[in-house]
Amino acid sequence: MIKFFVSPALVEVEMLKEMLEHDGIPCTVKNQRGSSLAGEVPFAEVFPELWILNDNDLPRAQEFLKNWREAQPADVTAWTCSRCGEVHAKDFTACWECGHDRQNAT
Repeated sequence: MIKFFVSPALVEVEMLKEMLEHDGIPCTVKNQRGSSLAGEVPFAEVFPELWILNDNDLPRAQEFLKNWREAQPADVTAWTCSRCGEVHAKDFTACWECGHDRQNAT
């Protein structure tokens, strides 16, 4: 068994656990209730941890994590339409001026 992923957000650890298990990589979460110890032990020691049960699954899990992180939406504050140059807030998925999709924006 090997520690694979640590996050202060239990929901993130649980979500990754579910995805890995769906992909056939058995794992477990430790420190699910560690926040109750906050202040009594160093804060980083109570963060939820995701552990891979079979060390041989580590390379597959690392590749999965890399792909998962790359697939996360980028923090976008604004975007510019590459067709008409209109600047939009991050919430718009298409240009309100010309209808061009944000995926093709700069």
